[in-house]
Amino acid sequence: MKRPASPSIPYRRPRGPARVRTLCLAFLLAVAGVQFLVSPAHAVSSINVSSTTVAAGETFTIDFTGTADTPRTAAGENFYAGSTDLGSLDAFTSIESCTGNTAPCTEVAELGPRVPLGDLAGGQSFGGSITLRVDPETPAGTFVLRYQLYADGGEATANGPTITITNTPREADVDVQLSAQPRVGILVPYLSYTLGTHNNGPEAATAVTVTATLPAGRTATNLSTGCTSAPGKVTCTYDGIASGAGTVSTFRLPIGLLDFGPVNATATRTASAPDDPNPANDTSAAACTVLSIALANCA
Repeated sequence: MKRPASPSIPYRRPRGPARVRTLCLAFLLAVAGVQFLVSPAHAVSSINVSSTTVAAGETFTIDFTGTADTPRTAAGENFYAGSTDLGSLDAFTSIESCTGNTAPCTEVAELGPRVPLGDLAGGQSFGGSITLRVDPETPAGTFVLRYQLYADGGEATANGPTITITNTPREADVDVQLSAQPRVGILVPYLSYTLGTHNNGPEAATAVTVTATLPAGRTATNLSTGCTSAPGKVTCTYDGIASGAGTVSTFRLPIGLLDFGPVNATATRTASAPDDPNPANDTSAAACTVLSIALANCA
């Protein structure tokens, strides 16, 4: 005897809340599948360069910062030269100094310099700097500074700024002028000194240091900001002086009851960058003669 066939049950598309739940589940599964297939993002650092125009024989500094996205073993910040006929970065630059490193900074042959950072934990921030000197024989040209947070397994490389190498030395002519004026009288007599430092250009001057030499054993007082005093010496430092600009510092040299006779002081530029092409105006002198605490003259 034949059994009656089971009645077929037609498929009905879910409606209302059931349909919404079905679509949400499909969307979540799709997202999960996409996330499973895509590789984790690479950690890319950021950089800042002291100058994008560098003369052959001079230096430039690269500052870098970043945060490791995941634990990184044997990490390091690498630098390369891209889009250039100058060759690899290690071929025309050398390491002058570096910071932030956990081991000596090195040149990777046919690539460029590396700042070792050691093992980084996930979420750990890092940073440092490296100063490179361009070989004096480097021809004029340009290169794209490329950089990379390296770790075992490799990382993504990013393009930084384009740097131009010139064969024209950058120069800043620093002119030093020292003058003195007596401030005499019975109450606290002193010689008042004015130290003028002017940059004749053509480039901006940085890291300028001017040292004033005083009579042996004499100590200056009332110094301007940026100046320090030691027996027989005043040192004034300036972070930067733009081309065509200048700065003025002052200090005093007290006059005692027995401080009679000549008082000679000399101010000299002792350091600055870039090169100073005119040493003739790097030094200035001021000569005074003290006759009494109430009488002195200065030339």
